[in-house]
Amino acid sequence: MVTNPSNCRLKRCSPDERRENILAVATEVFTQTGYGATSMSAIAAELGGSKATLYKYFPSKEQLFEAVLMRGCGAVLAALEQLAEADSDDPEAILADFGTRFLTGLCGQRSLDVYRMVHAAGLQFPEAADMFFRCGPDRAGAMLAIVLDRLARQRGVPLRDPRLAADQFLGMVRGKLHMRVAIGVMAPPDAETIRRHAAHAARIFAHGLFAG
Repeated sequence: MVTNPSNCRLKRCSPDERRENILAVATEVFTQTGYGATSMSAIAAELGGSKATLYKYFPSKEQLFEAVLMRGCGAVLAALEQLAEADSDDPEAILADFGTRFLTGLCGQRSLDVYRMVHAAGLQFPEAADMFFRCGPDRAGAMLAIVLDRLARQRGVPLRDPRLAADQFLGMVRGKLHMRVAIGVMAPPDAETIRRHAAHAARIFAHGLFAG
């Protein structure tokens, strides 16, 4: 049994509030029960409404789960998208800022819940893992690849595979730190630890790609 995070009931609030309430409750149910064991009936029961009302917003469990993932990844991606659209031409500063925002988002509670949920479901339900990668890591890598390609062109530096470079940098930023947090070995780091961790990765990566 989960605790409904909102006083909003399906029949007593606006469509936007209903949708947000559905996603909040579904996140808790998916996290506690797992993707495979969760049914639309169980989520509707926790919401206190009918399954028909739930299906009006999300026609299938797969679509609801994808919306939960998008909600979990949304704040991280929005911050990265803002940075990707900036005009800065300092590779180390851009990478440090991108890495800081990325790691801050990954270590937030909502993102950790999503990551743990997908990790638990991935082997038995690969479609859940595929949705997670499309909603989160793939989009973050694509954004950074555009930035790296722009910086390389500005400097006349050959960069044959910007996407590979982007994925490798994000892997450096995650490192063991995110793994430790995700499996519960350590608490989420404070802002200064994240900033220092990202800045160190940015210094190494920017020097390797753009120095000289």
